[in-house]
Amino acid sequence: MTTTAFVRGAARGATALRGGRFWRPTPFFVFGGLFWLLLTLAYWWVPMAYDYGLHAAMIERLKVSLLHPRHPLVDLPGAGSPYLLSPYAMVEGAFARATGLTGWEVMKLAGPANLLVLLTGLNRFVRTLTTRQWAPVLALLTLTLLWGTSSDWRTEPLALRSLTIDLGYPSTFAIGLAFWVWAGAWRLRREGARWAVAGVAVVGLVGLWPESDPASPHFPWLALIGLPPLWLRRRRDPKDPLALLCAAGIAALAYAALIHPSAYGAATLLTVVPLQLALAIALAAPRPWPRKRRALGALAATGAALGFLATALDPPPSWPAYTWAAQHIPPGDTVITSGYRPIRALPGYGPTLVAPARPDPVVDRADLDRRRAAVRAYLSPTSTRAERQAVTDRYRVHWLLLDRGERLPPEAVLVAWSPRTGEVLARVNGGTSRPG
Repeated sequence: MTTTAFVRGAARGATALRGGRFWRPTPFFVFGGLFWLLLTLAYWWVPMAYDYGLHAAMIERLKVSLLHPRHPLVDLPGAGSPYLLSPYAMVEGAFARATGLTGWEVMKLAGPANLLVLLTGLNRFVRTLTTRQWAPVLALLTLTLLWGTSSDWRTEPLALRSLTIDLGYPSTFAIGLAFWVWAGAWRLRREGARWAVAGVAVVGLVGLWPESDPASPHFPWLALIGLPPLWLRRRRDPKDPLALLCAAGIAALAYAALIHPSAYGAATLLTVVPLQLALAIALAAPRPWPRKRRALGALAATGAALGFLATALDPPPSWPAYTWAAQHIPPGDTVITSGYRPIRALPGYGPTLVAPARPDPVVDRADLDRRRAAVRAYLSPTSTRAERQAVTDRYRVHWLLLDRGERLPPEAVLVAWSPRTGEVLARVNGGTSRPG
């Protein structure tokens, strides 16, 4: 035996002891990891906006009491509020209680965690459908760019801009969990004729999905680029999982339109995701491509460019923080305000409102209308001191947060103001600032 042969043989043996070959990261591990890092940094940079105050308020109320929390928005018991019934919210509240973090801080930590569940679930589900290594990467691109825009150019839940805002929401976690459930259900179906498990997984998503806004449904029309490859998969295999999911989504859309409008979010997910995954798997096919696939690739690239353009033209919001006001208001004190932003942001710091932004089973539409009428009556320039006193007594109000154009009542005591927005905070009806 020569020296050369001995050395080569030893090298092969050493490699065998390590499992036969070195570990190499998959394309999704590299690009998905980079996507996670960049989007996490963007999420931490973008100011809290829209419904962040609501979610932070849920955490604050559950932090005080997991079993009997107060309503997150108004000075009422929380029993019956859908915001507090979610296991996701309970976990966040327990985490805040154990760590002492605020609702805002828990939301900031939840974003990267939810994104990790979303990315790993997407990768897992796509890998149950195909062995093409680049398919999960292309699926990530289609879901973030071709989820795209609707008829009024509003970005949708998986679009890049929305992801930087919505990572801390329960819906982001639910989408990732849905991918994991679908992957497990499809594996069970392949191991036996266990269609019942897969069906329950799909139907359960619609039933357990966090409620969406039924007043403004938006369908991402760019996703229809995936219709040709999905139709081809359906012709090749009538039991194709993506085709079955899309069919379930169409049925769910009809259910949302006719019976339960708040199921529209889950129905859209069931309909659109199969279209985009079918497109991603088709584009991950090895070359050379036939003419039809080249045309499909060009159409997808055009749609992705439109989706990216819509994102660039619709930058993230720039919302002011309300720490300047919240630092004076004891947790649980009620505030009168009519501003779009403080109504949505202020409860996340601990205060409650006379009139929240939307109705729910605790504050129904009739009660919300009464509360809004009370706010308007209090802030009216023609209101008398007795009329204002009646409102503050009825709702136990101790604070006003007024826009720069609203009149400060003579009995109110100015406490703070924001040089950025011109809003002012005032104390009424015997209210006292929090100590320190």
